[in-house]
Amino acid sequence: LSARVPEKLDTEGLPDCYDQSTGSGRWRYQARLGEGGLGCVYRAVDCTGNLGEVAIKVLKHPERAFWGKQHCFSMHRESQWSLQKLHNRADGRYCEATAKLFARYLEDHTGLAEQFPGDFDARRRRFEAPGLDWEKDGPTLAVAQPYVVMELVGGEALHVAIDRQWRPQHKTSGKDPLPMSLQEKREVFLQAAKALEYLAVFGLIHRDFRGCNMHLEERQSGTTRCRLKVLDLGVMITDEDWQQSNTNDAVQAFRKRGETEEKRRRYDWLPWEVRLAADGESGPLNFEKPIHSFDIFSLGVLALHLLIGRTEARALLSRMETAGVAALNVDTSCLGLDPALHKLMLGPAAQRPPPHDVVKCIEVNLAKPQNDASLARPIRFG
Repeated sequence: LSARVPEKLDTEGLPDCYDQSTGSGRWRYQARLGEGGLGCVYRAVDCTGNLGEVAIKVLKHPERAFWGKQHCFSMHRESQWSLQKLHNRADGRYCEATAKLFARYLEDHTGLAEQFPGDFDARRRRFEAPGLDWEKDGPTLAVAQPYVVMELVGGEALHVAIDRQWRPQHKTSGKDPLPMSLQEKREVFLQAAKALEYLAVFGLIHRDFRGCNMHLEERQSGTTRCRLKVLDLGVMITDEDWQQSNTNDAVQAFRKRGETEEKRRRYDWLPWEVRLAADGESGPLNFEKPIHSFDIFSLGVLALHLLIGRTEARALLSRMETAGVAALNVDTSCLGLDPALHKLMLGPAAQRPPPHDVVKCIEVNLAKPQNDASLARPIRFG
C-alpha cells in the first residue's frame, strides 16, 4: 500500500505499540495508510509474533458510547467474515484460489469474541436484531482501543489505476505506473465477478463493491497476470430475509446520498431501488431480491468505470435514473461481457443475472480468439 510517510509517525494512543526498551507491546507502527468510516489503517511490523508486516485498522472514537459500540461491532463482524467464512479452511465452502481475491483478516482485537463467547452467527444476530437500542443494549467495550489485523496488500487502489487513463498526462520521470491495458481490465473484471461468485456461496452481500475498496495488487508483466484484491468488509451482511428492511444501525448503511446532485452521483454503485430508499422515496431497503442483485449492479457500474472512466460513467448513470437502460450506450464486449447481459445487470433487480452467469459469459468470450480489430472496437454504440 502506498502511504504518505511523515517524518515521524505519532504513535501515541495506538494499541499495543512496541517499546524496544521494555519489550512491551507488539506492533512497530511505520506509516498511516488511510482512513475510512470505521477507523484509521496503519502499516506495522509484528515485533513479538511471526506475522511480519501487516495492516492494522484501529477504531476511531471508541470513547463515544453510542458510536463506539456500534462500530466496534461492525469492525468485529468484518474480521469474522474473513476468519469464520471466506478464509476458514475448515468450512466446506472454502476455495483457496478464490479466497485469495479477498484481503485476509489475521486477528480480531475488538474484545467481542471474548466478551460474548460462542457461535459468531448467534452473536451477530444478537447485535443485528431489528429495533436494537445500541445505547441501552449495545455491548460495553471490553478493550480501550479496539482494532483488527489484516494482511498488508500491495499495489494501489483500483480507482486510482482506473483514473490514470482519464487524467491529463504530464511529463514524468518514467517511474509512474502506466494506465491499465485492456488485457488488465479484462482480467480485473473477471476476478471481480469471481469474487462475487464466491460471496454468493456464503450468502453474503458486500454492498460496497467499488474501486476504492479494491486494490490492483500486481500489474501484468511478461507472464505475470495482474491480481485484484477486494478490501473492506465493513458493511457486508447476510442474505437472510429479515435483513432486507432491517433498520438496525449496524445493518442499514445507506440512509442518505447527499444534499446535492454531485454528492448523490458519487453513490453510483448503489442499485436504483436502494437509492430510492436512501433518498427517502421508499421505505427502508438494504437489498432487493434476488440477493445477488445489489452487488451485480455494482459490478455493472465497475464495467462502466473501466471503459469510460468514473466521471462519464456517473453522468451516464444519472441519465439512466430517468431514461432507464435505453440510455445505456456502452459496448462491454471488449471485457468479455455481452452488452445484453450488462443491460440486465443495470436493469430492474428481478432481472439481474447471478454472478455465476456473468463469470461463465466472460470466460467463454475471452476464450475465443482475439484479433486486433476486436481490441480496437469502439465502446460506444451508434
